[in-house]
Amino acid sequence: MRIEVPASPTEPVVVGEGDKAVGIHRPGDPSTEVSELQNGVGTHEIVGGSEVVTAVKADSTVQIATVLNDASAPGRFDYAIDLPEGARLELSNGQPFVWAADGSMIGGFFPAWAIDASGQSVATHYEVAGNVLTQVVEHENDTELTYPIVADPAYRRGMIDQVKWERWANGGWEIRLTVTTLARVTQPINPAIVDTEGLRDLREHHPRGMEKRTMAQQWDCHVVGLPGTINIDLESYRRSWDDWRAGIIPAILQGNPAKACNW
Repeated sequence: MRIEVPASPTEPVVVGEGDKAVGIHRPGDPSTEVSELQNGVGTHEIVGGSEVVTAVKADSTVQIATVLNDASAPGRFDYAIDLPEGARLELSNGQPFVWAADGSMIGGFFPAWAIDASGQSVATHYEVAGNVLTQVVEHENDTELTYPIVADPAYRRGMIDQVKWERWANGGWEIRLTVTTLARVTQPINPAIVDTEGLRDLREHHPRGMEKRTMAQQWDCHVVGLPGTINIDLESYRRSWDDWRAGIIPAILQGNPAKACNW
């Protein structure tokens, strides 16, 4: 996946290609340059002596950490988003997503997060106006906070990280996959998005393996238990079961929660 972090803070961080490319403009002083550190992390100053630190994680998450050094730092940080034609930026339960013109998800931001130097959570939330994403960090009137405070917008494409294999075995298709960090942090507040967009991805790239109804049912079930899941296995030779939710509690009570989605 294409990810570009330009040296100038006036230029956007670009994630994706073609009609899936999203540009994220960072807050900052146009006169400052990004300094490149040994690990490729870029940082530049913003008003109040605070900083924006841009980093690309190993899983292709783009992290834009805003560091508030003291109480004089602003409480609102704007990120203008360059969107593909017809795309839109919207909040769902307070979490920002970029949706393509056809209604599919291009990518999403992690839920708003901010923490002070002592490890205390700081009240924060996102606002959206058109193509501008604003993170609001409510620190100005809180005398109990310890600076610096780090607020952490992060963006990632997609819900499926890797399909390790798609193979024919036992008279059906087996698919083993892992999900993205975005899927894991989205599941507690927007499980329907993880479910729908992950299934859309799997059906698009693995139409033969995902053809049977049972594969979608197994995916739905695994999304419910996503926080405790590493590898997800879908097997087309399993029976279709519309009432699969009825098997979750018995599997847990038997001490074998994995069985809930492998009926």
